[in-house]
Amino acid sequence: MMGNVFRRLSPNRLGETLPLSILIVTVIVVALVAAGKHPDRSVHEAIMMNLRAVDVNHAALQRDVLRARAGLLPSYDGLVTSVVNLRRAVNGLRDLFGGTQFGAEEKLSSLVSGLTQDIDRDEMLVEGFKTRNALLQNSLGVFGQTLTSLNEAEDEGVAGVLAHMGDLSNMMMRFSTSHNGDLKRRITDKLAQLERYGAQAPRFENFATVIVHAKMILAVMPRVDAQIAAIQASATPIRAGELQTEYLRIAADAASLAHVSRIVLGITAALLLLYICILIYRLREQTRQLKRRLHYEQVVADIKADLTQSGHENFPIFMGKALHTMACFFGALGSSYVVYDPDGAEVKDAYEFDDGPRTRQHLMAFAQDLDHGGEMPSIRLHNRSGCCPLIRLCHVMQPDGISQSLLVGARLPDKDVAALIFLFKPGQPRLTLDERQLFHSTLKTFMEFIDADKSRQEKQGLEHRLEHAQRLEAIGTLAGGIAHEFNNVLGAILGYGEMAVQLLRKSSPTRHYVEEILKSGARAKQIVDQILTFSRKRERIVKPFDVADAVADILPLLQVTLGNHVVIHSTLCKEPVVIEGNPVEVHQLAMNLCKNASQASARGKTVTIDVHPVQLQRRRLLTHGDIAPGSYVRLSVADEGPGIAPHVMPHIFEPFFTTNSQSGGSGLGLSAVHGIVSSLCGGIHVSATPGGGTTFELFLPATDLAPLPIDSFFNERAVPMGNGECIMIVENDKTLRDLYEEKTAALGYEPIGCRSIGCLAELLGSGIEADMVILNQTCLTSAAELTVVETAYGCGKILLLTDQTSELRAGFQPLQARVLRTPFSSAALANAIFDTLARVVENA
Repeated sequence: MMGNVFRRLSPNRLGETLPLSILIVTVIVVALVAAGKHPDRSVHEAIMMNLRAVDVNHAALQRDVLRARAGLLPSYDGLVTSVVNLRRAVNGLRDLFGGTQFGAEEKLSSLVSGLTQDIDRDEMLVEGFKTRNALLQNSLGVFGQTLTSLNEAEDEGVAGVLAHMGDLSNMMMRFSTSHNGDLKRRITDKLAQLERYGAQAPRFENFATVIVHAKMILAVMPRVDAQIAAIQASATPIRAGELQTEYLRIAADAASLAHVSRIVLGITAALLLLYICILIYRLREQTRQLKRRLHYEQVVADIKADLTQSGHENFPIFMGKALHTMACFFGALGSSYVVYDPDGAEVKDAYEFDDGPRTRQHLMAFAQDLDHGGEMPSIRLHNRSGCCPLIRLCHVMQPDGISQSLLVGARLPDKDVAALIFLFKPGQPRLTLDERQLFHSTLKTFMEFIDADKSRQEKQGLEHRLEHAQRLEAIGTLAGGIAHEFNNVLGAILGYGEMAVQLLRKSSPTRHYVEEILKSGARAKQIVDQILTFSRKRERIVKPFDVADAVADILPLLQVTLGNHVVIHSTLCKEPVVIEGNPVEVHQLAMNLCKNASQASARGKTVTIDVHPVQLQRRRLLTHGDIAPGSYVRLSVADEGPGIAPHVMPHIFEPFFTTNSQSGGSGLGLSAVHGIVSSLCGGIHVSATPGGGTTFELFLPATDLAPLPIDSFFNERAVPMGNGECIMIVENDKTLRDLYEEKTAALGYEPIGCRSIGCLAELLGSGIEADMVILNQTCLTSAAELTVVETAYGCGKILLLTDQTSELRAGFQPLQARVLRTPFSSAALANAIFDTLARVVENA
């Protein structure tokens, strides 16, 4: 039980966890995206510090270059340090920008590569600057010192040279600030003059030093200044600025994304909190529903246990208690269960049901809603018949205005409507989905109860029918056992009676006595026929005929037979009502039922015979059997007698059971009716009301074949007579043998009687010849005797006599002889002999 409940809840749990899982995944994805795009604080500080390091070190490099050019820098270690720091900073940027956070930023990588190339160029320029600036500074120092020493010399010749040279030092000073070509040319001219003076006065070697270093200055200084200008115009600061701008843009975008992500995360967190609250509420609601479901299952289990303990003997009481229990469970004022037939507008089965006009209207409207679909919620359930009925809920306000009905119904396989009706106060119940399922389950449970009770009733009915069939089988066996001897006696009585009537005068009292004997014999033959009909051992002729014509054919005889004791009223269908069978069987049905109705009715009452077609849409359960859907012919006989007592009803079709034994009833009439209807594959329904009469309804399967005229079943030809043909009669019973001889002689033939096959062989051996042989199958006891007959006469000259209660033995089938059932009349014997001799002539 618990497993079923949790299986029912599992789809709800899936519906609850799916949105929660989607929200959690969304939060994780947004967080990962935000974390992947936005650098953390340490990375940001490292990037900015390296960018500042590039700017600071490059500015230091430019400053130190200018200081070195001015001769204010004692060493070049500052320049080396600045270049190293630039290298370290750009490598740090490359490492930082090469991480996962900036892996997709190609522009940053391009800017870092360009910055690296710019620093490489700056380094090359610095290295060239250091070499040339060292030469320049050395020449400047030597040039200045030498020129100073010359100015301080007291030699008049030196002074004269220097006076002649004029402002060489000033010109060199001006050249260091502006590398003018004209100024350089003038300085070069001055140096050329000084060189000539030096050549005239070799003792002034210092002039040569001044000249050499002045030339060195003129050659190196422009190149050094050009390198300084290149270092000062380096693109490294610009590239660093672009890199910083791009990084700050990316950082700003990442900060915006992080802000949006924080907003999304906040909203998602709020949604998660709200959903968790809803989930908690729903879990509490499901817990409540689960408790109610468990309570419901316990109530249903108790009801089923009560049914098991109490059994089905008091099923209506049990249904009343169960309906009251379920009404209390749902908080209803009351409940009822009903099976309603919308086609016939009738209630077929009901428990605790208030059968009123408005209730029937509600049921009819509910049935129409089931047919047309409606808009009310529905569910499909399975019952034991394998169908899948549609179950719906419907509210109906009662006329009193203080209550309302709730109908829970289903369309059954036979098109009936099964409905549970609950009576509530207005506004109840609150039909949640789970509550609807409980109502549906309740209807299914009560449908199972009804199915179980019907199964029990069907089982009891089958057991009763089996018991009845066994009794009938015993009676049939008994009838088959005694009919042979009785037929021998009856054959002799009828045969000799017919012969005696032919010999007696019409006005003789003896003839009247013999005729009475024949009437009694005929009545005895009718009783035997009823027994044989009941035991189903009589050969039947099956042809299509109209039941109404057959009943109309027997009506005059019914009027004569029943006399003026009752009035026979017939209602026969005008359209064809055709079945396959024999009109004699319908005659027997009508005669037996009308005779039974006449005996049960008082003088002057009416017996009604009705013949009409019936079309059944579903299987119908009758009092004596059931019939499948299809077309039937209903033959009904109704009387106005006292009815049939309930304790008598189960025995009315038993052979020899009668309530009119004092008036001569044999108890075989209704048994014969049962046998005939069973042979026609029909059904019988008996309805009796104490003091209100009895109605027998016979349902006979209809056919679409064209009916044959009733006269064609009884068209007997004239009795044919013989011309002295010799006929051998083999019969071991002397009385019957003598009777057959006399009947054959009366028909114009020459009979020769034999008591056995051995006697027949002796006569044949003596030279006696016969045109045919009449042989009772009881005289054949061995295969040798069969060979004797076949050798002497062949198969075409044999007329085989067999009892109506016996089947032709398999060993005699090769004879292919004509078969005549006993007892038989003289006309039947004459026709059989004539047909056999005629066949012999045709074969010859």
